[in-house]
Amino acid sequence: MTSMGHLLHAYGEFGRHRRGKRKFAGFFGRDPLDVAADARAMIEARDLSSIGPISYFNRHEPVTGKERVIGSECAMQQYLDYVAVTALQQLFDAKIGYHQCASIRGKGQAHALKYLKRWVRSSSSRYYVKLDVRKYYNNIDRDVLMGMLRRDVRNDDLLWLVEALIATHAKGLNIGSYLSQYLANYYLSGAYRYAEGLQKERKSRRTGEVTDVKLVGHVLTYMDDWVLIGWDKRDLKMAVRRLVRYMRDVLRLEVKPWKPCAIDCEPIDMIGYVFRRTWTAVRAGIFLRARRAFRSADRALILTPHLAARCLAYWGYFKAACTRHYRKAHGIRKLVNDCKDVMSMAQVERNWYANNLQLGAA
Repeated sequence: MTSMGHLLHAYGEFGRHRRGKRKFAGFFGRDPLDVAADARAMIEARDLSSIGPISYFNRHEPVTGKERVIGSECAMQQYLDYVAVTALQQLFDAKIGYHQCASIRGKGQAHALKYLKRWVRSSSSRYYVKLDVRKYYNNIDRDVLMGMLRRDVRNDDLLWLVEALIATHAKGLNIGSYLSQYLANYYLSGAYRYAEGLQKERKSRRTGEVTDVKLVGHVLTYMDDWVLIGWDKRDLKMAVRRLVRYMRDVLRLEVKPWKPCAIDCEPIDMIGYVFRRTWTAVRAGIFLRARRAFRSADRALILTPHLAARCLAYWGYFKAACTRHYRKAHGIRKLVNDCKDVMSMAQVERNWYANNLQLGAA
């Protein structure tokens, strides 16, 4: 992990994914070899005291009304997050389940949307249960997490780095950390596999043969939000009770109250969509905000890049849901094309200014 090749690879990944280039201008203005050498010196000396503290701010979720505490790390700590994640990538790929979505490359909202649509339309899916872990990031037990890592990792430098990085977080794991999003999925990977493997014995009345029957047909997680889908209501309740007990006893997590629901009576509301048997709708709160944004863009004398970006962000929801008639009636497609033109011109202007600044500095 402390090889120069690995440190430079992590530097390249950080530079490719970073946001707020002005904020990190000083960090990326340095020679990458010097940055990698500083990181290696910190790891070998077992000392991260030179990195800056994490600054926290509150963020209000307009749709759900939740208040989240987000931590903003300094550039060096974010770089060390990438060093740790790239070193642990093979472990994460092996342990994190196929339907554990959110914050995993290639398995985000689109992955969850695809499979939830498919499962809801299947005749074998009759009941579902939604689970939500209470204050998941804050309530992750670091001792349990490090115990899992010590079981799976045999690199002392890597174990020390991960433990030192999460020790800088105020409580549990920091929302906003690149390392935290992977560790959060890894922490629940055992519970995911446990839920998928839940079975019961069924004895045939005619032959007396005993067979194992799965209690749950499908399991999908979107970070700490779970949905379990099955055919038999009693089996599903049995599986959920076992899963909740596993999370409480093994992971020390508390699950909010839950209830089994019939898909035909109560559609699944998850990842910003409402899933019914024959069609999928955008969640009401998101739809209202999207409609407001599209109306503002339609009435605006000058379409600003900020408003255009808002409309394009909501366009993804409209494409995936059954909104064809609404899009046609309100000319949404033309508005989206105008927004794309505005964003394209804004990018051309940014590139022109950046090139002229570089020429002026030279």
